[in-house]
Amino acid sequence: MKKLLLSALLTATVFTIFSCKKVDVKPGTTEEQSVATQQPQYVQNLQNATRPLGREGGECVPTEVALIAGQTMNSGTVTVSNDANFIYVTYATTNGWVLTQTHLYVGDCALIPVNNPGNPIPGQFPYKAVHANITTYTYQVPLSQIPIGSCGCIAAHAVVKQLNGSGGTIQT
Repeated sequence: MKKLLLSALLTATVFTIFSCKKVDVKPGTTEEQSVATQQPQYVQNLQNATRPLGREGGECVPTEVALIAGQTMNSGTVTVSNDANFIYVTYATTNGWVLTQTHLYVGDCALIPVNNPGNPIPGQFPYKAVHANITTYTYQVPLSQIPIGSCGCIAAHAVVKQLNGSGGTIQT
């Protein structure tokens, strides 16, 4: 029973990592193509990133990526922005999807909690919340969580489910 529950939970999760790692763009390719060939699978959702988030550059252009459920279903967006003091990470769902849990890591890329194979462990992220079928949620994290002289990483994870018009669950 525990294995079945764990399997169901894993299929209902969404995971995105934002990082400002510099990408070497080879002649004849776009930055997005270069990112896809140089990053692990769970980092490849950077395709819509507009500018890296770092402490040296001040306020950055907001970055938005798709919130993907079950590896293929677009369930909304995750948007990252900042001001002089805080980083704002907003989860927003669409098309009947709702949030039931969110987990967030902001900080040094080398300190993201991972298991032995190197996969992130969202349950160990420092920012987390349980939600009652909401469509948007924003974390406000002190900019000081990004080390000075570094641009750090933001890892965003959510558990989502899709509801029909009368509030019944279509899929998780």
